[in-house]
Amino acid sequence: MERSFMKAAAVRPKEKDSARLIDVDMPEPGDDEVLVKVHSVGLDGTDKEIFDGVYGTPPSGEEILIPGHESLGRVEEVGKDVRSFSPGEMVVATVRRPDGCINCQAGEYDMCLLGDYRERGIKGLHGFLSEYYLEKEDFLIKVPEELGELAVLLEPMSVAEKAARMAFKVQERLTWRPKVAMVTGTGSLGLLTAMHLRLRGLEVLSVDRSDDDYKAKIFSELGVLHFNTKRTELHDIPKVVGKQIDLIVEETGSSKVALHSIMIVGTNGVVVLASITGGEKRMEICSDCFNQGLVLGNRAVVGTVNAHRRDFERGISDLLAIEERWPGSLSKLITARYPLEDFKEAFSSMKDNIKVVIDFDGPSRG
Repeated sequence: MERSFMKAAAVRPKEKDSARLIDVDMPEPGDDEVLVKVHSVGLDGTDKEIFDGVYGTPPSGEEILIPGHESLGRVEEVGKDVRSFSPGEMVVATVRRPDGCINCQAGEYDMCLLGDYRERGIKGLHGFLSEYYLEKEDFLIKVPEELGELAVLLEPMSVAEKAARMAFKVQERLTWRPKVAMVTGTGSLGLLTAMHLRLRGLEVLSVDRSDDDYKAKIFSELGVLHFNTKRTELHDIPKVVGKQIDLIVEETGSSKVALHSIMIVGTNGVVVLASITGGEKRMEICSDCFNQGLVLGNRAVVGTVNAHRRDFERGISDLLAIEERWPGSLSKLITARYPLEDFKEAFSSMKDNIKVVIDFDGPSRG
């Protein structure tokens, strides 16, 4: 029987300039598997680190890794034991796969205790930068047709959903009626987080070091007040707005910003740290002031990573709500599109864009 192949992007993890387009065997679904034809894949900072040779772990026994963890596709074929999906349905895959810890056994893969989980396109499993992929139905989310191509934003939206969920869960410790939230970082995740918090009725402050007029228009449409820390220091923002900041979601990837966020959140406030800060940066702080502020202010700090299935499901509803309330706002986050064969150019363009997407069904629009 003649073998069939498909195109995929691949890297040798932790090897610089290793990215290339390859032919791999066309997958065939087993009895309990779903074959998905990829429509589009969003790129984020983790993908860029993998592309640059900084990060990533290939599947066991292999030397290459197919990256990409923000997927949108359509069911092409299902195994005979699959009950939840049918050909033609639009789907998004979750990212993390469980190990045997007590949290994973309870379905809380995002709260894995042992750390032996695998993640599509990141750690121990191939991702979605290929024409097709196989998946078990438990790790697929059915997406309504009305959401369309905006569903490629569902994975980052799920991360924003979890960040907010963690904040409100922690704050069950007291009577909490937050009014003002701050989001540090204005990449696609930061903007989605700001949209989510606006949906919840909060006044939102957005903080970065950008002079981008394009983003300024998005902030204006959303009713978000933007601060550029090149002109206004982070610790001065509460004084400028004249209000206490009840919630801060930190998404810059800067440990300095993370620490300062903890120091400026208001009494009974909560800070959610959602960005990975690589390296070994150091800074000098007043440790007594830091401790005293946390204790006397009843402040809480929580870290969050990945997302639960419920966050994906809630993300669908919120993406639809965002599109209804601010029509066209989500599509403005996708600022560049490339075909698979131009994936290297797509990665190189990320610094100049909010969200870069690899389109498998259309021409380059980078």
